[in-house]
This record gives sequence, structure tokens and C-alpha cells, in this order.
Amino acid sequence: MPDQGPNFRRSIDWARLRAASARAHVEQMLGDRSRFTWRTAASVTAGLVLAVVLGLWVWIYWGLPRVPDADALWAVNRQNSIMFVDSDGEIIGVRGPYYGRRTSLEELPDYVPQAFLAIEDRRFYQHEGVDRMAIFRALLVNLRAGETVQGASTISQQLARNLFLTRDQTINRKLREMVLASRIERRLTKDEILELYLNRVYLGDQAYGVDAAARRFFGKTAAELTLAEAAMLAGLPKAPSRSAPTENFERATARQHVVLDAMVDAGFITPEQRDEARAERINVVEQRPNNERTMGYAFDLAVEQARAAVGREVPDLVIRMTIDADIQQAASDSVRRRLGNRAFGRRPLQAAMMAVDRQGGIVALVGGTDYNTSKFNRVTQAERQPGSTFKTFVYTAAIETGLDTEDIYYDEPVVIDGWRPRNYDEGYRGAVTMRTAFALSINTVAASVGREVGPRRVADLATRLGVRGMPDRNAFVPPSIALGSVETTLWDMTSAFAVYMNDGRRIDPHIISAVSNSAGQELYRRPAYEPPRVLDEEVVQRMTSMMGAVVLRGTGTGASLGGRDVAGKTGTSSDWRDAWFIGYTADYTAGVWVGHDDFTSMGRTTGGTLPAQIWNDTMRVAHRGVDDHPLPGIEQPARSPRELEMATFFDGLASAFGDDEDRDLGDMIEDIFN
Repeated sequence: MPDQGPNFRRSIDWARLRAASARAHVEQMLGDRSRFTWRTAASVTAGLVLAVVLGLWVWIYWGLPRVPDADALWAVNRQNSIMFVDSDGEIIGVRGPYYGRRTSLEELPDYVPQAFLAIEDRRFYQHEGVDRMAIFRALLVNLRAGETVQGASTISQQLARNLFLTRDQTINRKLREMVLASRIERRLTKDEILELYLNRVYLGDQAYGVDAAARRFFGKTAAELTLAEAAMLAGLPKAPSRSAPTENFERATARQHVVLDAMVDAGFITPEQRDEARAERINVVEQRPNNERTMGYAFDLAVEQARAAVGREVPDLVIRMTIDADIQQAASDSVRRRLGNRAFGRRPLQAAMMAVDRQGGIVALVGGTDYNTSKFNRVTQAERQPGSTFKTFVYTAAIETGLDTEDIYYDEPVVIDGWRPRNYDEGYRGAVTMRTAFALSINTVAASVGREVGPRRVADLATRLGVRGMPDRNAFVPPSIALGSVETTLWDMTSAFAVYMNDGRRIDPHIISAVSNSAGQELYRRPAYEPPRVLDEEVVQRMTSMMGAVVLRGTGTGASLGGRDVAGKTGTSSDWRDAWFIGYTADYTAGVWVGHDDFTSMGRTTGGTLPAQIWNDTMRVAHRGVDDHPLPGIEQPARSPRELEMATFFDGLASAFGDDEDRDLGDMIEDIFN
């Protein structure tokens, strides 16, 4: 090989040096190999353990809620629930879960909490949320059985699950449940935990808490439970849906026996007490009927008024209503019975009814034939022509302007600004008094009176009495308003007629008197209402006299309540699209409307037929046990319609002449009729 020179040789030497250095480095690394491997493995293992611990912590604790104080826990994760109570304080309906009323440990017999402690968590007052002894015991039992046959959840764990978690059977949920139970134990006292548990535990049939279950299954409060009943309730948490006494009484009884044995083992009761409880006959109340069909429209209105009063943030409400359950039932039954088959089919006939007392409390409200079929409330939402019921405001305006009930008008063809009103029977009666024209609902006379007092005055008076939707103050008011050509609601018409019952003072219609939550905290109470006077008492009495004649001998005889004073007015809109009767006694005012939702004809159904009959059915129930109070101003004649018409006609003539001879003539004619 030829000599490459000194530079080449220096390069070879440098490469050899580098190679030797590399070999020495490798040999050093190989010499430390075992030490490098153990140190690295230890570091990796520690990292893995840390990661697992961190992951487990995140898996269990991530997203766990903060446990608030005892008062706040009452409302945690409660489903929206509304309980409806009638004017007598009786529960008439529940929407959503049934929570009952908040019950403290002091209110309960000792054996009620003891029954739950004996079967669910005998060491409740010894552990701190998680019973490790119970967990170990259950583990051994389950291992021997080869399946899960025994649980170890404490009452604190069950409460944590009910308040914050789902019922999923997973390890994650169980671990989170334990953590939350420990937090609850640190936040609340033992008695607070037990009390909250007894008020929130699910016991089947939508009943949450011992008070709700006691009312639902036994028709009594939790404070009234017997030992046997308490033991039956304590046996339900394990399988509430299958063991509820309303669903499977035999299964509920078997669980009751297990609980009673556990109470003896725990030393809470004696064997003799257990045997007496086993022998006790338990009466399970019949399932409450679904009141939605009967009460649904009233419930909707109550919720609307309650939410307006307390807001929408409160999850559960107890609404005390002004509804009288008996009157409500009578109204609902009458609507369906009187309408019969006409209430069903392709185009059902509908009816609505509203009744109020002198304080404005709504004692009955039916918004349609069947709430389950249609939620549309025809009391508050349907705007219909009131027909002749609106004549009440025409004649009231007339009396206010100085006209008299015995003034003579002529029933004859009349034209008012091109409008030709016609009578229902297409005939004419000639000279009649205003009283007779009103009682017989003569259209031509009402139109003439309306023209005389002025349509604007009529509209203003209706507004004053509470009828909304009248033509604006500067708008044209058609003369046909005298016959009820405007559209309004049954709510407004009934409220306006209540002014006459209330001696000329307006009422404030309402369906709730108080609202509270299930913890017993009152959220709203209806304030005192001072009704404003909108009609003079003398005017009211004259109109009561005229409306009394409608029921005594006019178009509203179907509403008569025998000897009790009744005043009212029928109404039928054109082509028989709407039929009304609105009437009052000294104690109640009620209005009834009948018609089709599509405004088609009912075929000669008038206010004196179905509406008056429904009114009569309902008011007979409303006045049971009510003293017979007179209506000031009402007349009590016992003469035929023809005799009365002629007598009032000649009375009018006598008054017009004004001398003794003519007055004697009038008296003589009356004597002949008598």
C-alpha cells in the first residue's frame, strides 16, 4: 500500500482513538447494567402507581357535589311535585311524585324510625356513614351463596344515593355513595340524617317519605301510624314498586313480618308486641281516582296563579285551593250527563262552568267536557258571543239613567241604523213592560232600550263590571251590542254577574288561597281584598227583581231551586252557536256555556235548556246545608205570565195618569186577576 503521508496517518490514529473511547464507554455502561435497570423500573412503577391513584381519585371524586346544610338538602334534586288541597284541607290531587308533608322525628311514634333502623341500619348511631362490619359480614354471606343476597348500605348511604346519585348497580356508584355518606355525616347530625331519610325514602306508588306513604296506603298521617303499619312501610325500600301494599299486599305482609322480627332482635319491641302487630288487620285505602278528568282545568288555573305568586324556582308546591270538591264533582258529572252522546264523536258538544262565592273564591271550574281529550279551558280562553245574557248590562244602564222596570215599550219591528233585530220566535207582543221584555228576552225591546241609553254607555258599564274586550273608548260601538254581538269569556261574564250577588261590589275571582312548599313553609297567602263599589244598591235590587222574573216565569225557569231565591239570565247567540245561563243566589254566582268549538250550530239549543239544567244540578249540591238567604229586591209572585204582563201594563197606565180614579182602576184590575 503506498504511503499516504503524515496527514493520512494522523487521521487513522484519531479514528482508532475514538473507537477505543467508545469501547470503553460501552464497557462502563455494561458494567452498570443491573443498577440502571432496577432504578428505572422503580421510577416507572412509582409513576404507574401515582397515575392509578390519581385516576382512581378522579374516577371517584370528579364531579361529586358539595353537601349543603340540612335545610338546603330538603330541596336537593326533588322532582317537580304539586299537591292540591281543597277548601276543607283535603288532598284532591297530586301532579308528579307524592312527597307528603315534612314530618319531624318528634312527631313520630318511636316505633316508626325504629322499624327502619332495625331492617336497614341497626348500627346507624355507631358508624360514621359507612358500616365496615356490615360490609365484611355481607361479603362473607354473598361469597357463601355465590351471588349477592345481602347488602350493606347504611341509611346515610341510601340518603346519599337518593339525593345525589342514580340507582345504577356499579362499583363507581357504590364508592361515590360511600364518600358522600361520609360527607353527609360530617355535615349533619344523626337525627337530622334520619329525619331527612324518612321524609325522602321512596316507598312505592309514587310516594316519597313516610307521611306520603301513610296517606297513600292507609289514609292517615305518619304520626297516626300503628306499629303494624310502620313495619309494613319499613319493609318497602328494598323493592318498593313490587312490595307496595296497593300492588301486592301478600308480599308487603311478608316483608312486614321480617321487619317485626328484626325489631325484636334489635330490642325495640317485645315478642308480644310483635305478635299483636302481626295479628292486626291493616286496611289499605282504595287507590285515589285520577282527578285530572274532573279537576284538570281547575288544577291548571291553580298552578298558573300559584306560579305567578311565588315564581317558578320552587320545585314542589302545596296549593290550597278555593275549590269545593263536592260542587266541583257535581258540575263535572252534570256536564257529561246532560250532554250525553253529544259530547263525543267527530264534533263533540262542549260545556264550561264556573261558580264563585261572595268572596270571589272559585268553588267549581269545568273548562270542557273531558280534560283528558282537550286541555283548552273554555272558561278562560274561549271568546264567544254572550247573546241575551248581555242584555243585563243594557237594562242596568237604562235603570242608571232613570228608566224604570215598569216602563212600557212596544215589541214591534224596529230598524236601527240599518240593523233589523228579530225575536227568537219571530213574533211580536205589542206593549210590554221593561220587566216582561227582559224576562221573556224580547230582542226588539232590548235593542230599543240600548238605542235610548246609547251603545257606548252599555259598553262602559260592562267594562266597569269586569267584562274585558269592549270597544275602545273612542271606537264605534255597534247597536247590536245590546243583543250580545261582542265576544267575551265565561270568566268575565260570571265575574260581572257576581257584582249583583255582592250588592254592587266587584269580586276578585281567584282559585288559590295559600301556597306552601312540602317542608311546610308558607310562600304565599292571598291578601285581604276590599271590593270596590261599581253599582248602586238600589240599581242592583231592581236588576235582581228583573232577573228573578227570568227564573220565576221567563226563559230561565229550568234553573229554579224551588223556594230559594234565584236570579239570572239566559242567552243564545245567532244560529244557536252559543247557549248561556248565568245566575246567582245570595251565596253563589255561577255561569254555564254550551257550544261547539268550531262555532257550528247546536240546532235550537238555548240557554234555558242545557245551560240552565247544568246550573241547576250544580247549585242544588252547592246549597246543601246552606241557610236560605233572601236576595234583596227579588219578587215572589204566584200569578201566570199573562196575568203579570197585564197587571204591570195597567199599573203603568195608572202611574201615567196619576189621579186617584185611575189608580183605583189599576187596583181593581189587579183584584180581578187575584
